[in-house]
Amino acid sequence: MKTNFFRTILNVIICISILSVFASCSKKDDPEVSPADGRNAKFTFTVTGAPSSAYISFVAAGVGNDPADATVWKINGVTQSSQAAVSLGLNDFTGGTQTYVVESTKPLRAISAGAQCLSPAADQPYTISFKAEINGEVKVNEQNIIVSRDKDFTHNYTF
Repeated sequence: MKTNFFRTILNVIICISILSVFASCSKKDDPEVSPADGRNAKFTFTVTGAPSSAYISFVAAGVGNDPADATVWKINGVTQSSQAAVSLGLNDFTGGTQTYVVESTKPLRAISAGAQCLSPAADQPYTISFKAEINGEVKVNEQNIIVSRDKDFTHNYTF
């Protein structure tokens, strides 16, 4: 129940962020990024040592020049067909894969990324790292953040 609540809250925050981006953008106010140009995004998300009780959610959403073309992301080099948003959860970080690279397949007009990591168990902390690059420039670089019962990682970014 708690997991569904947090996932719902994260999805609502991301939707609000995307709508805010659309509402705040206008052709007159934003001369540096034209609809023809857009921006390329690359997110690197690493989780190390997450217990089965952890809650991990990473979501990236974007819109290109043609909103009808929803194929805008690839995960670890694999294109995600017909997906304007992609998400990763705890099950994605089991086994051998601990790092995911999520990249845009084309320039995007609106980009939003959010992460929420919780550790409800008192004695089972884990480590996460998150890096966001827009047009090759590092915008966020959170490295080796320890997530514990007393310290979560909950962030939503709009680029």
